[in-house]
Amino acid sequence: MTTEANVVAEISLTSGTQYANPFVDIILDVEFTAPDGSKKLVPAFWAGDKTWKVRYASPLIGSHSYSTICSQADDEGLHGVEGAVEIAAYTGDNPLYKHGPIGISADQRHFEHHDGTPFLWLADTWWKALSKRLNWAGFQELCTDRREKGFNTVQIVCGPYPDEEAFDAGWANEGGMMYGNREFTELNPDYFDYADRRLQLLVESGLMPALVGAWGRSDCNAMKVAGADGLKRHWRYLVARYAAYPLVLVPGGEVPGVAKYGEGEWGEVVKYLCDLDPYHRIKTSHEYACPHRDDAPLNDFEFVGGSHFSPMSPGTLRVFTKRYDEQPTMPLVCGETGYEGHMQRHFADTQRYVFWMYMLSGAAGHTYGAAGLHHMGVEGDPGLKPIWDYTTWQQAREFPGATQVGMNAKLLAQYPWHRFEPHPEWSDQDCYAAGIPGEVRMIYRSNRSTYDWTGPRIKGLEEDIAYEAFYFDPATGRRFDQGMIKKVADHPQSVRGHDSPLAVDDSLESGANWEDLGEPTRNKTAPAGVATDKGEGSPCPTNLVSVHRELNAQDVMVSVEAGNHAEAGIVLRFQDLRNYIVGIYSPTLKAIFFFERKNGSVMDFFTYRIPHLGIVDVPEIGERFTLSAAACGDYVAMTLDDGERCIYTPPVKIKIAEAGQVGLWRSDIGEPQTYSNVKVSKTTFAAPPPDEVVDGVHLIRSGEDIAPSIPSPQDWVLVLERI
Repeated sequence: MTTEANVVAEISLTSGTQYANPFVDIILDVEFTAPDGSKKLVPAFWAGDKTWKVRYASPLIGSHSYSTICSQADDEGLHGVEGAVEIAAYTGDNPLYKHGPIGISADQRHFEHHDGTPFLWLADTWWKALSKRLNWAGFQELCTDRREKGFNTVQIVCGPYPDEEAFDAGWANEGGMMYGNREFTELNPDYFDYADRRLQLLVESGLMPALVGAWGRSDCNAMKVAGADGLKRHWRYLVARYAAYPLVLVPGGEVPGVAKYGEGEWGEVVKYLCDLDPYHRIKTSHEYACPHRDDAPLNDFEFVGGSHFSPMSPGTLRVFTKRYDEQPTMPLVCGETGYEGHMQRHFADTQRYVFWMYMLSGAAGHTYGAAGLHHMGVEGDPGLKPIWDYTTWQQAREFPGATQVGMNAKLLAQYPWHRFEPHPEWSDQDCYAAGIPGEVRMIYRSNRSTYDWTGPRIKGLEEDIAYEAFYFDPATGRRFDQGMIKKVADHPQSVRGHDSPLAVDDSLESGANWEDLGEPTRNKTAPAGVATDKGEGSPCPTNLVSVHRELNAQDVMVSVEAGNHAEAGIVLRFQDLRNYIVGIYSPTLKAIFFFERKNGSVMDFFTYRIPHLGIVDVPEIGERFTLSAAACGDYVAMTLDDGERCIYTPPVKIKIAEAGQVGLWRSDIGEPQTYSNVKVSKTTFAAPPPDEVVDGVHLIRSGEDIAPSIPSPQDWVLVLERI
């Protein structure tokens, strides 16, 4: 037998005996030995009557010998049969064969083919595409349509379906039901013959199956139907029949989260599958949420759940970003969220938003879904109980969101997206940003409001590096060139030292001129910088502020010596504990930044996080340093100088314009800070000039840092490519 690299070879065997129930009476494995001497024990499957088959694939060129091992050692047709498969180089252009099956990259953040080629997961959701509601001609149409739109993965169930009762008629395909009883001991090979045709077409079309074996939600729990033993039999058959193909295995849909740690009945099935699979195809669980653990799960990557209620909400994204920051590191994909048209909601604009929300927050790919398509609804049989909607798969196929998501993925694929890292600090709070510093940036600017042409902010742009900029319309794919953008130097050098006579020069030996305000909190878990006077149990702790008793000024510069072991901060324009500006050095974040407390709040409306204004990374610094902060008009700026290096923030625009007291920040989180030598003078730095276009180059300066106006009021992707 001959085949090509990564292409499945199928070997048929004929038993010498007619068994009463071959599916449960016989265990047949085939041991393959590759040219490099490595071995695989591959399960074989009963194909009906006396016929057994084994499917085998490998990327290794050369002769692969095999020998069969049967539980009935006296069956000469099945036991001790030897042969070889000759594998030649692949000559086609199917990426699943040309580059090989999908694995996990060395950085544990994205997928890649066997040969190292990055794989940008873009999946469509066809949970019930093996049912007879979708006929063969329709399946072929969908394969062609989705491949043309840019999809490369299809999430599909081969087993008990979601949203349908056990042995509902909707389980059947053209070959009938997959099993004849609830214990899954009476297998129907005809069902799987028809499933073969569809799953093989997916692979031949370059669409990788993400094969789900069963469903675990309480109203359609396959565990209650077949039990762990039945599902193990089912998974052995699926592995034998399909694991040789380049695919991903999903033990179950909506299973308990602890299953990925091998716990419970579903965990037992997950462990069995991991041990059984000779190809070690990457696996994940489509799961209910569970507390995260630091010990390694059985998953290779994670399907992070979105929301069918509020797919664009900050809370939904926080589920993803929280997991992104945890260990162990692994690729994350939002496996299900806000299907297009689901209960007449979440249309194309939502699909664009959630795609960019996840992809620019560190996702390894994205999964799209559409009402009518995931359940393969047809007129008269929507395939759902209870009925959510009557959308048919033909109607869902034409939804524009699929085209737009595919178009946006193609834009990403033009760049080294697998090296992108999320950088929310690069733009506004209602934007998402990611890229490679000094090379390329992408900023998704959501649709803000009617008649709003304001471009997104471009923060932290490297100085004197020219970028070619364009706006990409995520709805149509049109490109609107914006010419060259360059950040010009904006360091307020005058913030480094006092150029004006000193109004205060205090060594802090006595502290007589200072007044402590606020009360120390007993809630040590809340974020620093959010003040309240509610005491224990409040989500916002009090932090101490020491203000100068006599000095009240608007445009002022303050410097203080501090140590690198704890937070240090300078308070400007202090009105009361609900209104002030503070510039902070944080050893935890290794950064300097401002935040502004206005009317008792520093929380951002969109993310519920403290916005770190003008944040700048701080490398390892000396044991003692001078921190300087100044306010002038509508702007503040800060420097940190340890005698060897001086680090600047850009000027940051603020809202508190009134004169106020100056002070020192005394966070009660972490170690106490030791201050000395406070100096105060009138500031001399000037507010930065506005951004402007000079000789066709859009010059970004400090302060506003606003990109060119968007072409029209809608959502846009701003792309910056280094020239």
